[in-house]
Amino acid sequence: MNFDKSRMGEAAIPYIDHEDPLPGAGERVGRWAEPYQQAETEMWVVHLRLPELLGDDVRLVDTLTATNRETLSALMEQQDALAADAGLRVSET
Repeated sequence: MNFDKSRMGEAAIPYIDHEDPLPGAGERVGRWAEPYQQAETEMWVVHLRLPELLGDDVRLVDTLTATNRETLSALMEQQDALAADAGLRVSET
């Protein structure tokens, strides 16, 4: 955020420049996006951040669905192990 002193004399008015980062945007961490629960089915769902990194291994998927968050976490760990076994990058930053 910058301060423009040319606006209203000496009173600095803050403004957001087009090159400033978004306030809530952080660095991407891990292969998976944030898990969420579907309202209609109450199933837990998570998507791969970069599905183009799946490679040619048919055991790897870009979306996981489970009845509870613990099962979903276990499935994510299983997929990460398969990805590491296939020689793909497991941790994306």
